Amino acid sequence: METLLYISAAIAAVGAAAEVLRRAARGTLATSRKLARLVDDLLGEPPLPGLPDGRPGLMARVGRIEGRLDALEELRPNGGSSIKDQVDRIAQATGADQAGH
Repeated sequence: METLLYISAAIAAVGAAAEVLRRAARGTLATSRKLARLVDDLLGEPPLPGLPDGRPGLMARVGRIEGRLDALEELRPNGGSSIKDQVDRIAQATGADQAGH
């Protein structure tokens, strides 16, 4: 009878240890998936069957954003060479800047 008790305790201990390992593995797997997605976002992804052009990495995307911001700089006065300065000069020359007053 005592042997049966020891065997039952051993089975329960092994089962509990297996459950702890299963939960740890599941958490580790979820974390590794998130890390893999983060790396894909940082480095980009190559072309795939559902994604023929791939996906650019973080630095390529930031570079595109910087290019767009550079284009917006043309809309701010900078002392004469921006589009904004040229429009203001034309408006003054034609009297269009006084039309609203």
